[in-house]
Amino acid sequence: MWFFMIFSYVLLFLSGVGLTMIGLNHYINFWAQDHITFDLFVSIIFIAGQTLVMFFFVGTGVNVREYLELHPNLDKNLYQRMLVIKRKLYPPTMMVTILFVSMVIADGAYFIGKISEWWFHILYILTVFYYIKSLIYQHDSFKKSTEIVLEMTENERQGIA
Repeated sequence: MWFFMIFSYVLLFLSGVGLTMIGLNHYINFWAQDHITFDLFVSIIFIAGQTLVMFFFVGTGVNVREYLELHPNLDKNLYQRMLVIKRKLYPPTMMVTILFVSMVIADGAYFIGKISEWWFHILYILTVFYYIKSLIYQHDSFKKSTEIVLEMTENERQGIA
């Protein structure tokens, strides 16, 4: 669990760096190759990061449910709290992923002369906004899910099984 959480933070940080570099690359052209190549490279990291976050919470939710099934004396409210976390987490995470993909497509379409540059600007600003918003939700969700797991396993950690 901890490995995937830390790896998620690393990928989210790299995603933010990549998102910033896409914005800068649009104006100062520091990437010698085609813009589309750089955008696709960053896309792999970005989408991997967002996907890992979602699968982390899917897996954690399943683990919480299975643990509670094995320990009927624990409060079933813990699983309901996990569902609340996922309901708050998934919409901004999916939105930033959709906006990011749309922004990359718009960046490529602009550089081959198919659309106006304004489409890229609008999508870039929305992507950055939702990236920050999703980071806040993701960090809060990681904290709350950790609290649930710690609360759930408190007796075992104290040696009172």
